[in-house]
Amino acid sequence: MEIFPSRFLSPETTQKLLNELYKSGGIVRMMIQGPNLPRTVTYGPGKGLPIEEHRNLLVEVGGEILELRVKVGRIRVELEGEEFLPGIQAACERALPFGFQIKRGKFFREISTISDYAKYGKDADKRILGLVDPRAKKESALAILSEKDSDEKEER
Repeated sequence: MEIFPSRFLSPETTQKLLNELYKSGGIVRMMIQGPNLPRTVTYGPGKGLPIEEHRNLLVEVGGEILELRVKVGRIRVELEGEEFLPGIQAACERALPFGFQIKRGKFFREISTISDYAKYGKDADKRILGLVDPRAKKESALAILSEKDSDEKEER
């Protein structure tokens, strides 16, 4: 499913929403999307100077501290089943003081792309398929909050 807030989310609202979604349960994977927040001025007379307003955009979700690199405008969520849908709706109503839309559909890849295969090999974790830029370092662009599937994979 996809959650479209009526406006971009502040870091505080993002943290509140992500924690409410995480607590509602049934989430297999989640991805936030929006325009990039550059760390430095990209053009003009101040080119190369750091942007102070984008400095400490840290949010804590499920005990993990993550750095926001985008202005959150859309959240994609994959659920274990339809029975978790009312919990997601309720979490959005609690966390968002303004309107939002929820779209149901298939938004995540289920099979490995060429980039996924090149980066992770043929035995890639199914939870990260299609989520990460091939040039990004896994540690800086991805947070795995539950190691359940990884532990099962290592036991095989």
